[in-house]
Amino acid sequence: MTLNGIYETCVKRFKCWCYYDNLDASVTENDRDPNRDGTYAIWVRDVVEADKGLKNLSANDLKRQETKGVTLTERMLHELKYFLETGKHLDIENVTLCSGSRLSGGGVPPADWRDCGFRINWDDPGSAHARLRAREAVSL
Repeated sequence: MTLNGIYETCVKRFKCWCYYDNLDASVTENDRDPNRDGTYAIWVRDVVEADKGLKNLSANDLKRQETKGVTLTERMLHELKYFLETGKHLDIENVTLCSGSRLSGGGVPPADWRDCGFRINWDDPGSAHARLRAREAVSL
């Protein structure tokens, strides 16, 4: 299971836009990785928008607080699962900060749904605002 493979699965099902040409090369760190760690499960809140209680917190803030956020892999799989179950999308009004992942330059990938489709972008690990929110991941 690779980021590029999951992204291509998304592309086959709905509109997508990605800042990166190669997600596998761009995302170099993940708190959890099925290719490294094997099969695992997490719990996230069953809500369309990312966690309201984690707004105005940067990835750096979340790390200091030891709040585990979803990885980009987990966020993309969540998008696919939600779409297959409902025909709808996550993060229509806000943005999930995938704080469990880091980009090669130290940035953090955010994901949301906009007119261009399911969007994967980049953000600074110190960025914080009300629409940028993490999804807390609880490991089982």
